[in-house]
Amino acid sequence: MSVQYKMVGKNDNLSPEESKKKGYYPAVVRKKTVGIKELAERASSRCRMHPYELEMALKTLMEAIKDELLESNNVCLEGFGTFSLKAESRNVENPDELRAESIFVKKVAFKCSPILLKDLKSAQFVRYKGK
Repeated sequence: MSVQYKMVGKNDNLSPEESKKKGYYPAVVRKKTVGIKELAERASSRCRMHPYELEMALKTLMEAIKDELLESNNVCLEGFGTFSLKAESRNVENPDELRAESIFVKKVAFKCSPILLKDLKSAQFVRYKGK
């Protein structure tokens, strides 16, 4: 297995025209997005569970994660990472001006575990040959 990349030009929008820097950085080429069903099929080849059972287990796990986040909990899947909820609201000068109805979910943050990150750091990269 190897991760494909392509080189992408870097824009320097902050420097004045005469001192703009030109450069490139590697960007991972995304082939496709894998859904729960396909992930379950792939994982079932590594265990004795039927793909449908794994799919249902993953969906049940996702519901449990959502419930825990809505209870103001972080969810740590050891060896994988931690999910947490981030909130946002309009800017106020006095904290007493803000009502709970004005607060909304900004995003669900995911922090990769050091174990998974260590495993991924050994990835082999190859240059993408397509356009």
